[in-house]
Amino acid sequence: MERILVVEDEHIVALDIKMHLQKYGYEVPVTYPTGEEALANIEALKPVLVLMDIRLAGEMDGLQAAEEIKRRFNIPVILLTAYADESTIERAKASQPFAYLIKPFEERELRTAIVLALYRHQMEQELIRRERLFSTTLNSIADGVMVVDNEGIISFANPVALNLLRISEDACVGKEYRRVVVLDHRVIADLGSEELHVLRGAEDEWIPVEYDDAPLIDEQGSRAGTVLVFRDISQRLSTEYALSQSLEQFRQAQKMEAVGRLSGGIAHDFNNLLTVIMGYSRLIRQELDGNVAQARDAILADLEGLDRAAQRSANLTRQLLAFSRRQILQPKVYNLNEVVQDMEKMFRRLLTEKVRMYLSCRAEHASVLVDHGQIEQVLMNLVVNARDAMPDGGTLTVRTRTEAVSEHLVCATGTIPPGDYVVIAVQDTGVGIEPDDVTRIFEPFFTTKETGQGTGLGLSTVYGIVKQTNGHIGVDTRLGAGTTFSVFLPLSGAVPENATEAAKIANRPMGGNETVLLVEDDEPIRKLLSRVLRDSGYTVIEAENAGEALLIAEDPTVALHLLVTDVVMPHVTGDKLAQRLRTERPEIRVLLMSGYPDAVAQDWVGDFGAELLLKPFDPDVLVAKVRELLDR
Repeated sequence: MERILVVEDEHIVALDIKMHLQKYGYEVPVTYPTGEEALANIEALKPVLVLMDIRLAGEMDGLQAAEEIKRRFNIPVILLTAYADESTIERAKASQPFAYLIKPFEERELRTAIVLALYRHQMEQELIRRERLFSTTLNSIADGVMVVDNEGIISFANPVALNLLRISEDACVGKEYRRVVVLDHRVIADLGSEELHVLRGAEDEWIPVEYDDAPLIDEQGSRAGTVLVFRDISQRLSTEYALSQSLEQFRQAQKMEAVGRLSGGIAHDFNNLLTVIMGYSRLIRQELDGNVAQARDAILADLEGLDRAAQRSANLTRQLLAFSRRQILQPKVYNLNEVVQDMEKMFRRLLTEKVRMYLSCRAEHASVLVDHGQIEQVLMNLVVNARDAMPDGGTLTVRTRTEAVSEHLVCATGTIPPGDYVVIAVQDTGVGIEPDDVTRIFEPFFTTKETGQGTGLGLSTVYGIVKQTNGHIGVDTRLGAGTTFSVFLPLSGAVPENATEAAKIANRPMGGNETVLLVEDDEPIRKLLSRVLRDSGYTVIEAENAGEALLIAEDPTVALHLLVTDVVMPHVTGDKLAQRLRTERPEIRVLLMSGYPDAVAQDWVGDFGAELLLKPFDPDVLVAKVRELLDR
């Protein structure tokens, strides 16, 4: 039962009101004639409503008592009075009564006033609760929230927004938004090099933020302003930047570990090769000190040993470059079926008598964009790897097929994206690969073979070449049942070249009688190349650097048909020299040489109409390339 307190100094009137209230179902435990008594007991009584006469006994009148009750206890008050003069009404407004009844009043007026007052109080309390919840929510979230009206004036800013701007509420609310809030894009020191959305705080402090805004819609569906939300992301960015730095340090540590392992492997293999070269050189000198005629066969054998050691050194360098994906490729469209079939004889020479080999080139569409020499290297390495996995013999099968990958396919080297591929599968029936080793087989110098039986660069070379060709590798292996390596190469729609004829033309040595300007800062190499070209009939003009070459080219009486130049030289590089010579002699052909693949961009070579020859190279390859350029 709801309890109502009656404060009325006329006892008869108080009893009459009490009777009516009880009739309506309210509880009226007591009535008081003074405001002082009402205030002294109201907290214990806990009424839902107070009926208060304005003129009371005691020093405090009803208006004063009503103000105190509202201020201290937030209980609704209905004022009762027999007087309705202007001054009384004005004073009554200050106490914010829920109703104002003029005596005498009818029973239904009293009841209506009470019901409406209680309902209004309930609604006001709910509104206050919601406002407090809204305010608490806005003040508690980690984001800065600001409300701007349609005139651009800030009507609300929560504490987080004020803290972000480093200003007080008085300096923000009621002020023009564009004068308070300044947004920009800037690079923040210690947070990386990217431009960030930033908010200007006090003393020109720029704070990185995430920023969003939304229209504020009123009850009628009209736009009443804009709600803006700012999130300070300084800490997050700082943490991310610190994490990226830590990851970079970790990657650098891994790199150094890999470099250490790589250096050890390189040192081992090159020391072996240098031992061979030094040993054969000493033997040749000793043989030349004796009877040269009798020692002819021995000298030729020793020279062959030197040549084999040099070839192995060159192959090791190429494998290292392939592993690091730094070699320059010269891709063309080939039919992969033809490439595999052309290598059949070579495969058989690599195998022992105990290994049977089957070729199944059934790719319906087999055009791929690859470097011919590099894809041959991939196939040879996989075949040798398969042979070594079958020491007691077995079956080696090389297949080609066309495969449409409809969804991302996980493989040993990452994820194969959807698309059409030509697949080379090299399958053996050997010992298989240990599960713990599968994840490491593409690492440089990782090998399960005995010391001296392999460099550990075979599969890492395959990995480097395939990745640089935009391909992927799958590995399927079972211990004791064999292994299948599947190389996925993107299918090309272009018409393939004839690989066999292209190889014959490229390797056909030819001489000539044209004039070649040879620029090389390394004297032993320059003397060697000059001799090779002269022996082929060419007139050779040597220059040690770009400056000498330019002076020679300035002489109009000197005919120059071809420039053969090293790329990496002091002061002016070979490609820059070629560009300058072309301005004076646009007809001159250009052949660049380099032992370092990053020295010149492959796209520049193609656009400029030059050719690039990677060191080391066979003298016959140089002569053939010179003839090819001069015949264009």
